[in-house]
Amino acid sequence: MANIPKTMKAIRLHEYGGDYRFHDDIPVPSNLDDYEVLIAIKSAGFCHTEMLVRDGIFKAKQLPLIPSHEPTGIIVAMGAKVSNEFKLGDRVGALNLSHSCGQCPDCLNDKPLYCEDFNATGITIDGAFAEYQKADSHWLVPLPDEISFEQGAPLMCAGATVFNAIERCALKKGEILAIVGLGALGHLAVQFAKCMEFKVVAIDNRPEPLELVQKLKYSPDLTIDSSQIDTANAIEQINTLQSATTTKNYPGADVTLVLTDPIVAYKYALAITKKHGTMVVVGQPREPIQIAFRDLIFRDITVKGSLLSSIESARRMVKFVAKHGIQTEINTYSLEEVPNKMMEDFHSPHMKGKLVVNVSL
Repeated sequence: MANIPKTMKAIRLHEYGGDYRFHDDIPVPSNLDDYEVLIAIKSAGFCHTEMLVRDGIFKAKQLPLIPSHEPTGIIVAMGAKVSNEFKLGDRVGALNLSHSCGQCPDCLNDKPLYCEDFNATGITIDGAFAEYQKADSHWLVPLPDEISFEQGAPLMCAGATVFNAIERCALKKGEILAIVGLGALGHLAVQFAKCMEFKVVAIDNRPEPLELVQKLKYSPDLTIDSSQIDTANAIEQINTLQSATTTKNYPGADVTLVLTDPIVAYKYALAITKKHGTMVVVGQPREPIQIAFRDLIFRDITVKGSLLSSIESARRMVKFVAKHGIQTEINTYSLEEVPNKMMEDFHSPHMKGKLVVNVSL
């Protein structure tokens, strides 16, 4: 680890419910294990999950903790057994998983994403709001030259999560996907789904995100302001997207993808999902999601969740973004701006797009 400094700038959370603090004297991570790399962080994203950690809903292994699980940067040190797919100087991002146990039923059934005894960078162990971060090389994502570091950072959670969720929808070209919640994940989901040739309905109750998605290179087929349009009228509008060549269509969307937390959004999504359709849950509301037996039994709605992404799906996603020139709407900050300016913007009702910290661009 020659030429790597002993200390670095970083943001830390010192107590649950407390504010982030900026430091300029945090020890640089050392003692890499055989499969770890050290990334010199260029950019890092801020995710809603960070707030769940700050509020103590998700617990760190110990505090203080460096937040952020959306890193991009350059490999500057490598463990002895890291795959020769990677080399020093490579541009990479990383998913947040680290060191799954390898022994539980999920790991043994090739589902390490669901391992209950793993670490998650920025959540249980130190993350990317720092000049350097350790990462498990099994979860590295090569970053194509066509994607900048600041554009790449949101893809390591927001992008990977919604791309995987859309893949899990198992839609056919021309079928209707309703996306409820047009924040950081939602505006990416709109672009992914359009490029996959689905008919896309974009739904939110705030004007800023609705205006944003209409200006995207890959804009939705229909936008709905759920604060102004009730579910019955929404279904009427959605039905106009259905194929005119068949009379067998059920009213509503084939799949609804919920990317926000307010419970009212789930009620709205269920109501506009067609009979025998599917609702996919990605948001993490703090209150229980209410689902009536009528929706499950008499309307035969399938409800399923989607967690982050496999490494294979994440790598497909990055290539997909590069191929189609998909862009994330970002708001950028320095590390020093995280505790005050960035957090103020995060809580603004007018915020749109994704918050990204440029650590060393």
